[in-house]
Amino acid sequence: MPRAHYDQQAWEDLLQHLEAVAAAASRGEPEPMPESWSPPADLGPLPAELEARAWRLLDSQHAAISRLGDEQRAVARHLSAVRAVPAAQDAGRSVYLDVTG
Repeated sequence: MPRAHYDQQAWEDLLQHLEAVAAAASRGEPEPMPESWSPPADLGPLPAELEARAWRLLDSQHAAISRLGDEQRAVARHLSAVRAVPAAQDAGRSVYLDVTG
């Protein structure tokens, strides 16, 4: 069976880029991603020697997604608490009473 053609350097470059994106996301610095993403069509199949690296990247991406989801839920809770505070109303008089002075 003939060996499938692939571009080793292109795969390594792509994995390096995706690893950098995942690392930035794990530091809370996610870069904007397009609505949808698909790998370049001209890479060919993933080389066997890069398979373990690709699996580690996938695990890293899942961890970053989980952390970002946790942060999103925390921000939503904070926003909910802020929204629960009644809006300030200008009563035209002091709101605080100085009992020490």
